Amino acid sequence: MYKLNPELATKADTIGAYINETGKYVGTFLRAEKLISSKARTDGIGFTFRAEDGRETRFDIWTQKEGGEPLMGLNMVNAMMACLGARQLNVTQIEVKKWHDGQEAVLPAPCFPELMNKKIGLLLRSEEYAKMKDGFETGEYGWRMAPFAVFQADTELMASEILKRKTQPEQLGKVINMLADKPLKKKPGGRAGASSAPPADIQFDDDIPF
Repeated sequence: MYKLNPELATKADTIGAYINETGKYVGTFLRAEKLISSKARTDGIGFTFRAEDGRETRFDIWTQKEGGEPLMGLNMVNAMMACLGARQLNVTQIEVKKWHDGQEAVLPAPCFPELMNKKIGLLLRSEEYAKMKDGFETGEYGWRMAPFAVFQADTELMASEILKRKTQPEQLGKVINMLADKPLKKKPGGRAGASSAPPADIQFDDDIPF
């Protein structure tokens, strides 16, 4: 005997669907894969995020150049660590679903398990980008989801509040007011610059509350 569960019925519509709207989401990282760009040898992390409604999105965050010079993406990764209570990230081979040869496949990949399969909150925004080939714009444009901010799923505290041991969330509402789609400013033009989320004013020290 079965009784209609509207919540489960709704979830059936979103299986395999992708997040395509700017907004506030709670979910988990199914993949947090260590990346190294083939040309510039830049370090980064490739994420697959699944929201609680079953929709998914993928994005990459680039953290530092080959010589160790930090990029703004490193701020975002540190904020994720603070929200998940991770003091450090360690690389482990894990089987994850990822794109390979133009299709999705489950393959072993170097990942950071401290970031995976734990509830986390994200503000995601839709960003327009210029499609590139051999380092130059092709004249075509698209939209993709990108992280704007991160927060602790259960408390809605942001990283700076966690590190200051605050118990009441105050920052998230202010940041949500700044959340909006991000169209590309310059069209057309030679090389396109990479867009990134605003840096978070976070410094780790020995007084970390986790």
